Amino acid sequence: MEKIYKWGIIGPGRIAQKFAAALALVPDARLHAVASRDSETARVFAKKYQASVFYDNYAALAADESIDAVYIATPHTYHHAHVLLCLQNKKAVLCEKPMSVTYASTVEMVDAARRNKVFLMEAMWSRFLPIIQKTLELVKEGAIGELKYIHADFGFVAPFNAGSRLYDLKLGGGSLLDVGVYPLFLALLLMGKPDEIKSFAHLAPTGADETTDAILYYKDGKMANIVSSIVSQTPIVATITGTEGTITLERPWYKGTVLHIRKQDIVTQTLSLPYGDNGFEYQVKEVQRCLENKLIESSLLPLDFSLMMSRVADDICKANNIAYEYY
Repeated sequence: MEKIYKWGIIGPGRIAQKFAAALALVPDARLHAVASRDSETARVFAKKYQASVFYDNYAALAADESIDAVYIATPHTYHHAHVLLCLQNKKAVLCEKPMSVTYASTVEMVDAARRNKVFLMEAMWSRFLPIIQKTLELVKEGAIGELKYIHADFGFVAPFNAGSRLYDLKLGGGSLLDVGVYPLFLALLLMGKPDEIKSFAHLAPTGADETTDAILYYKDGKMANIVSSIVSQTPIVATITGTEGTITLERPWYKGTVLHIRKQDIVTQTLSLPYGDNGFEYQVKEVQRCLENKLIESSLLPLDFSLMMSRVADDICKANNIAYEYY
């Protein structure tokens, strides 16, 4: 009989709703429990997504022996505390991106997972989409020659609200950690850790970054330009350029289905790949694949990659005097 993996969710907000819907699309996954500091919020969420139980505190969920894996969906600044709570209770964890708001806190989380020999993965769901898998394959096999340059952006308009998740530093506000992690992820996936970073940002009155632009420079000549914004609607397109051509991921590239290969500015190939019903189901399957094989890290999104992501994001924040605290 196929094992049914029972999931718990900490933080039943908007992103958790999408995750809960994704669990329903994976035959061997079930939402077992949800926890919120507000009992009524937890109860309503549990009823809507058919969870077996709900809790009004996170420690109770972490101690639930029926749970195989926990999805952390609280604000960025709380990831550190909630991941450590689950790891201490020997619960496998899928932590919503970014892993944390500082490199130091990410190091603590990764060290705890490795020390306790418990699975931990950052919920960078785009990594597991067919279009991203295919893009990585095309670059590795030399479809556009030697990789030289990447440009990727992600921006939208969010009205200013000092107390909102997007603008409050206490909640991990700012464009870089909300949507800038997507273009950063793509650049690091294809190019690895940069040798030098140059960045500029415009800050809101709260100190959170409204718009951030960063150049990642590599000594072998590669460069990547990543842009994020919460005050302007950007094209949300990614271009990956090599010595023999360019791969363009159509809008919205981070959850896209179509890519074009151009050579000498002529489209030589167009590929259409499935997105799925939700998009999050791919990362659920990856976590469960790892648990089935008794792995404590994913080979597709290892903890060293999340450490690199966190380190580069930290450097960009420091370059722009953006300071976060974590719990």
